Amino acid sequence: MTDSFPRQHARTQRFTLGEPRDITVSPDAKRVAFLRSAGGSDPVNALWVFDVDAGTERLVADPRELLATGDAGTADDVDDLPAEERARRERAREGAGGITSYAIDRNATVVAFALAGRLFAGGLVSGKARELAVEGPVFDPRPDPTARRVAYVSGRSLRIGELDGSSRVLAGADGTEPESVSWGSADFIAAEEMDRFRGYWWSPDGTALAVCRVDDAPVGEWVIADPAHPDQPARTIRYPAAGTPNAEVTLHLLGLDGSTTTVDWDRDFFPYLAAVDWTDAGLTLLVQARDQQGTMVLGVDTTEASTRGDTTVLSHDYDDAWVELVPGTPGRLPDGQLVMTGDRDGARRLLIGGEPVTPSDLQVRAVVSIGGSEQNPIVTFTANPIDDATQLHVWRWAGEGNDL
Repeated sequence: MTDSFPRQHARTQRFTLGEPRDITVSPDAKRVAFLRSAGGSDPVNALWVFDVDAGTERLVADPRELLATGDAGTADDVDDLPAEERARRERAREGAGGITSYAIDRNATVVAFALAGRLFAGGLVSGKARELAVEGPVFDPRPDPTARRVAYVSGRSLRIGELDGSSRVLAGADGTEPESVSWGSADFIAAEEMDRFRGYWWSPDGTALAVCRVDDAPVGEWVIADPAHPDQPARTIRYPAAGTPNAEVTLHLLGLDGSTTTVDWDRDFFPYLAAVDWTDAGLTLLVQARDQQGTMVLGVDTTEASTRGDTTVLSHDYDDAWVELVPGTPGRLPDGQLVMTGDRDGARRLLIGGEPVTPSDLQVRAVVSIGGSEQNPIVTFTANPIDDATQLHVWRWAGEGNDL
């Protein structure tokens, strides 16, 4: 008997199971990493790598084998997940299991991911993965750009894991911070409303990190009961309802050598840290006013010890209604020019160095990637015709004097 469309739609999770997802191409275009389950009825994702030259794909990490559960349906049981990971999956509308996110180094040779609150690392060249028996639970692991170590969040602290399995606390959980403070995680507003799900970023040389410190003490408490499980006790959570105080969010530069510097900006007027980008071109922040009518793009001084943490305004925007946060921005070209978007002449346009480079009949939706070289910069973005939001196309800007 053939399944009805509603049954197929439900069984395949909207026809997404068995399809490649979370695709990452190595800078040299020789490897393509991606997640995929075994088929349309399998909800457990594994990590694969495609060898472009050979034209073959290889399984890097199978959650069932790594966790050795022997149960095809519960290789990554939600009950074993840290609370932060459960919240991330709820916000992302993630219905699958197994490996649902991963992070790689600069050259796409080393990958890190979490399973059931445990840390795993793998080689995208060797095609093998293993567990690093670090102290957990593990959330949001990310290898440094040079592939020497892995940072990860564990509860309210940010930890550094070495490839030999040892780990240490970089920030938090030292007994000096109140229980309302966490390091390395996104605050509720950023994760729920701004699609910023992470709270730390490696420096390009792997010697330091920009880390969010979130203090929820000002946020009001709410008591929530689960009607589906009346036998369970109610939970008390902190929820920043509209018009009430938000969490206090600050950004800090933490060196692996123990150095620490607070990044300075006008947090009274721009309390929201909407986006962070750290590349060879510099550390860039996007901050937003609470009324959402104003934003500023800031460059952070990460060089001289005497001024480290100071910020410079690179761009600012204002709108009587609101300023839209566009995924993938801000960013920097290899020569340091700012890549941003802004509503100009009736359309949301791509701005390079503050100047629009897309026509006024194109609505930019997201910046997908920023790369190339100083001589040949490339920005890839998605956009739709200003008069037809049912279409969405991929576009490329390749420097001054070149057509889109």
